[in-house]
Amino acid sequence: MADLTPIKLLEYLEPIDGEPQAIYIGSFMVKNFTKPKSLNHYAKNDSEPGKMMLLDLLDNKLIEADRERIMHICNKKWTNPEGLKQYQQWFDTYPIEAKITPKGLDKLNRNRLLSLLVEETNKSTRETTDIVRRNVIAQIILGIVSALAITATAIYAVKAYYKDDPENLILIRKSMQQQEEILKSIQQSQKAIDTSLKTMAKKTLPKK
Repeated sequence: MADLTPIKLLEYLEPIDGEPQAIYIGSFMVKNFTKPKSLNHYAKNDSEPGKMMLLDLLDNKLIEADRERIMHICNKKWTNPEGLKQYQQWFDTYPIEAKITPKGLDKLNRNRLLSLLVEETNKSTRETTDIVRRNVIAQIILGIVSALAITATAIYAVKAYYKDDPENLILIRKSMQQQEEILKSIQQSQKAIDTSLKTMAKKTLPKK
């Protein structure tokens, strides 16, 4: 699964109205990244994930930020102002500002459009699957009813052949009429499902 944290940061930096402004991102970084277990001078935190993400966004011109300040995160050469102890800084102690760029805003909008297209495609797929399922069920029912109608007609025909009874012949005609009505009803439902499938297929076909 793709890491959505960079997109979440761009959303965090996106202005509600007006022009983008540089804002402190410390609270976002603390919330979305795990602080290294050790920040002493000898700890190996060169590839700290939050720092690497900011550098990647900066290199791709999706944000504006002070590269030197970002490089100070988990930097082994950092020394405190008093010069008494060497240690590594992290986002909870070293403030960093960032601002989304026009390219970053475009990236954000394209990501939202892609998410919408994926959602619509999944919706169409679910609808198509449902229609196909109903189509298969209708065909099975149609086959069963057709088989029963043929069987019943054959049985009544045999009986009529051996027994010349006007009342029996009337019952045969009524039974056949009922079966014919059932078949017509199922066939109409089948046509409606076929039409729905064709309409759904046109919607899901890629536009030229």
